[in-house]
Amino acid sequence: MDLTGYNLLGFESNPFNSNTAEREPEIAEYAVHPPYLDRTQEASKAAKGAFFLEGARGSGKSATRLTIAKKMFTGQGAPLVVPLTVYNVFRPYVKGQLTPDLLVTQIAFLTAEALVAWLASADDAEKAEVTKKIAKQEKLVSRFISQFYLNRADNSRSASASETYELLRTSRQGQARILVERKWDQFAGTVASLASSLGKKYLDLDIGDPASLQKLLEQQRGDGFIDYTYTLTRMVEVAKAFGFSGVLIQIDKLDETDWTASEPSAAGELVLPLLANISLHEIDGLVWTFFVWDEVAGFLRKNHRDKIRFDKISHGKIEWETKYLSDLVSRRLSFFSNGKVHDLEEICDAGTNPTGILPDLIELTGHSPRGLISALDHVLSTHIQRNQSAPKKLDPSSFELGMNSYAIRSLEEAGLLDEARTIAKLNLASFVTKDVQNLTRQSAQTARGRIDQWLSDRLVKQDGTRSTGGAGRPVDQFRVSDPRAARVMSRGL
Repeated sequence: MDLTGYNLLGFESNPFNSNTAEREPEIAEYAVHPPYLDRTQEASKAAKGAFFLEGARGSGKSATRLTIAKKMFTGQGAPLVVPLTVYNVFRPYVKGQLTPDLLVTQIAFLTAEALVAWLASADDAEKAEVTKKIAKQEKLVSRFISQFYLNRADNSRSASASETYELLRTSRQGQARILVERKWDQFAGTVASLASSLGKKYLDLDIGDPASLQKLLEQQRGDGFIDYTYTLTRMVEVAKAFGFSGVLIQIDKLDETDWTASEPSAAGELVLPLLANISLHEIDGLVWTFFVWDEVAGFLRKNHRDKIRFDKISHGKIEWETKYLSDLVSRRLSFFSNGKVHDLEEICDAGTNPTGILPDLIELTGHSPRGLISALDHVLSTHIQRNQSAPKKLDPSSFELGMNSYAIRSLEEAGLLDEARTIAKLNLASFVTKDVQNLTRQSAQTARGRIDQWLSDRLVKQDGTRSTGGAGRPVDQFRVSDPRAARVMSRGL
């Protein structure tokens, strides 16, 4: 990328190039610390229990998870951080009921993987120290690694390792970090060899196959892992044998599979067994943290309030105030400029008032940190492209054009641009079914069906009722609720 325009503004690289926490290995260095972050971190440090954090898409759930993971995954004496973020292995069981046995088997596998990968990344002195500790629990460690890691098919192991390795890469320092930064396939070979030295492979199964899972469960029970609560208890003991204080399970991205992305119910069913079994939250040394889309949380409360004891689960909700989002922008500007730039005003010309524009940006993006970063990327990149021949600071048109670009592109990426433009053709602050019927020349039933889809897509919302002026009952009235769609209408985009 030609950085001439960015360099002129004082940046080493585009401060808004990425809006996804997983792609920002140093996010802990510039993450904003709103109130819920401290609360989630304190819950993560507990001796046992569960914490449930909900928020809208793009509100910072994954950024919170990663920030906490990278602060806490420091090695011996700290918790072992285990992320559960990939759910493809559960796909064959979607039409049936997911059981705690299946979920715990996968969590035990991920824990074993994290332990062996962490040990493989250690330097010789640390590895020798840990090996001595493991020797005191040699039989348990061997049984655990054998049953929950080595018995898994090789392709299953290689498919799950990337997030564990990325967490190691950013949390390890010095010589150990150099080891982890080798090619993944080379490091995976080191992990496999070390795992083989700790245990024995009896089977070669994939829990994505229900028949194989049954064989695996029978093998586990035959080796003493009698039920899922017992397995989790022993799992914590194994982590402590490696020198960790316990295990922190971070459950995230429930709604990011092809079958859960638009179905809060499907995402909710994935995690229901872990939330409903309160006994799992009472295991010493084991902490569960759930990072959940607010629509999934709403489904669980509405449909499973008789199964989930939310009164016994600590919880919080991400709600971004303007001051935190302003701080988010300032921190990113400072980090990506090596401290040269501290606020938007420093990269704007004298005739621009970014303090007055920033609230408009925040409203356009629905108070979403991800959306705000993306919108500012549009502002900055559009400005630089327009002024390649004569780079200069941002002016009011830079923000106007960038915000237009963000509104169009983000709606387009969501598959909603055509519908937003249809709504814009109404050119009405509020409307009823008959207005849509007149515009589209469809039946009243079809027009209402289209409005129902707009409601589902959150482009519009119901806004009371309107009198028909006759003896009939008032009809539902609607208004545009998506600020991007509102901009499409007001700017004629």
